[in-house]
Amino acid sequence: MHAMNTSFDGTRLDTPFYLLHGFDCRSTIAAMLGPKPTDVTERTAYEWRRKLQRDYSYAHACTEELQKKAKRTRSAVQTQKWKILSEHLKSGFEVGDSVWLYIPKVLPGLSRKLIHLWHGPFRIEQVRDGFTIDVSEEDDFDAALLPEHSWEPDSVYQEYEIEEIVDLRWTKRTRNAKRIREYLIKWKGYDELQWLPVSQFNCGSLLYKFNQSARAKSRFAAM
Repeated sequence: MHAMNTSFDGTRLDTPFYLLHGFDCRSTIAAMLGPKPTDVTERTAYEWRRKLQRDYSYAHACTEELQKKAKRTRSAVQTQKWKILSEHLKSGFEVGDSVWLYIPKVLPGLSRKLIHLWHGPFRIEQVRDGFTIDVSEEDDFDAALLPEHSWEPDSVYQEYEIEEIVDLRWTKRTRNAKRIREYLIKWKGYDELQWLPVSQFNCGSLLYKFNQSARAKSRFAAM
């Protein structure tokens, strides 16, 4: 596309780029260098090309020097960190240090490449000898922030337990809907009865006993 836009058109006697923008296409480096040279020593193509190569090599050398300087700075900082860590490890672990544990064992069925082998951080509580150290996991859980009722056991299943199935009926939600069975049940601890569809039942034993009873058989016969 660039070659087509910068090619000379014999009919229009100019390039498509010039006809569209009003100036000739220039490279990125030429645009960064500014206007064309007007000095006598740079008027020839050879002199201008040599100056362009000189400026490019100068910028390239400056960039390499800055990269080397930044690399030396990062290397010095990292070397200082490792030196401090090595001196600390030579003196041994102390109580209160924060450490990570490397556990190479992997559970069966798990990929070693995807599993985390470093665990922590853990706080050192006691140093027994040169090979045994007691650590404790840092836990920021504060039990005092929990509400009082959170300590009480969840009694949802005891409150909503079906005690007895009393009766049976067939009903339709809409005019054209299919008939479904509903059972009149009594909740444990409550006196009020409630009709529930069979899809919401989880007490199969009570349902089987009621279906085998005489009342259920008479209801099925009437239907």
